[in-house]
Amino acid sequence: MKFLMRVPVLVLAASLIPSVAAAKASSFETPFYVGIWSPSAKACKADPLKVEGAIFRIERSQIIWNETTCTFKLSAARATAGGMRIPATCDSEGTTSRTTYAFDRVDGRMRMNGHVMARCKDSDWRTGYE
Repeated sequence: MKFLMRVPVLVLAASLIPSVAAAKASSFETPFYVGIWSPSAKACKADPLKVEGAIFRIERSQIIWNETTCTFKLSAARATAGGMRIPATCDSEGTTSRTTYAFDRVDGRMRMNGHVMARCKDSDWRTGYE
């Protein structure tokens, strides 16, 4: 009887090993939300000083746009069915605030805080202060 009780436990433990390996491997992969993003392909070319929120640079540990930089608290990030929720501390023109970013994959595209974004070329990135 003891043997039969151990079998399900061993099977469960063995099934978790690939999951742990996959989780460790994925921590080294570039997250899907990393890149240069805009609300539309047209806005990728907009002057960020004239169009607020025209273009965003999202890195593994922060998001940057105009005069705002938000640093992600990756230790508090949590996976969701379609992506990630990541708390952040933002600094903008001397003011500090806190927010949580929601990054989801939708039909092969990235949605940030409910808005579907267009991926821009790396060469589109600019702050407007160059």
